[in-house]
Amino acid sequence: MLALAITDTKSFMAKLLTQDTFDTFLFSEGTVTTFTTFTIDGTWHPEFFQSREMEDKALTWNLLRPIFYSIIKGSHTPIHLRIVLKLADYNVESLLKGSDLSITKEQVDGLFLNLTYAKETVSATTGTSLKIFTLDKSLDRVWDDMIRRFFQSRGIAFADI
Repeated sequence: MLALAITDTKSFMAKLLTQDTFDTFLFSEGTVTTFTTFTIDGTWHPEFFQSREMEDKALTWNLLRPIFYSIIKGSHTPIHLRIVLKLADYNVESLLKGSDLSITKEQVDGLFLNLTYAKETVSATTGTSLKIFTLDKSLDRVWDDMIRRFFQSRGIAFADI
């Protein structure tokens, strides 16, 4: 697990809420506390849509980003924000192929990025979930390294916590 402090909160929040920086990630869950707490559990209900075109879609961050932005925008900053993003399966497969890990995509339940805003600071933590038991933490290290490179390539300033 990696824990990072985001050192430029304003820039990061703009990248998170108004730009496509995280749009390829899947949305897992999130909460926003303003005058009340809004919770979105990340369960996808394609049957809600009239057309069948949404049946095969994944619940990506770009679908939820405008909703979170609409809750947050205004003259007051939120009291608290927590968003859990998950690396899409095709990116998990790519990450595994680019490493020397013996773990397969089918053994990975999820690679998560937890983003938390509170008291004018943002933190990012990583997490892995496997469908198998192993004491090997190699996947954790590969995922942590990928997040560091991802942040650096997108101009997200951070420091280790």
